[in-house]
Amino acid sequence: MAKKLLLLVMVGLVAFAGVAYGAKMKKKDAEAQLETCNIREAAAEEGIVNVEPKVNALKDEVSTLDVRIADLEARLAELEAQPRYWGRYSVKPGDYLYKIAADEYVYNDGSKWPVIYEANNDLISDPNLIYPGWVLFIPGVNEWKVKSGNWLWKIANSVAVYGDGSKWPAIYEANKDQVNDPDLIYPNQVFVIPR
Repeated sequence: MAKKLLLLVMVGLVAFAGVAYGAKMKKKDAEAQLETCNIREAAAEEGIVNVEPKVNALKDEVSTLDVRIADLEARLAELEAQPRYWGRYSVKPGDYLYKIAADEYVYNDGSKWPVIYEANNDLISDPNLIYPGWVLFIPGVNEWKVKSGNWLWKIANSVAVYGDGSKWPAIYEANKDQVNDPDLIYPNQVFVIPR
């Protein structure tokens, strides 16, 4: 019985030593893991500090873009409220924007070339470089200043007006206060172009 008791005490001491050793190892493992977590936390905080200026710059850029979007939406609403007409013009060899605008069947006024450029700036990066075969949008006009050689059919046939000479009566009807006889119009008269 004493041998059993002694054996039992010895087994208990070995078990206690194992538990104590295991606890000591667990404490070391826990301390190592805590140190690893502290290192990761410091690295994460440093990363946040480094990224914060970039985030603020992006927020500023988003704010700027929001303002630009609001401006574009307002401009779009303004344009949608206006009567719209767009003609098309196929660029020929030797054409340039001033020449196209000056064409008697476009605007009959070369100084209006920026209107064509603005309407086609997604295609035209340099207003001095346009190429044959390009099809340009020609914004319609709401009024037309008569030049020598104009008659109502010719004005109506202009790409910037209707692109169809047979619609000349619409111009005549809208401008009866200035035109008594549709066959008699005069340079410098300014006609309303109804849409």
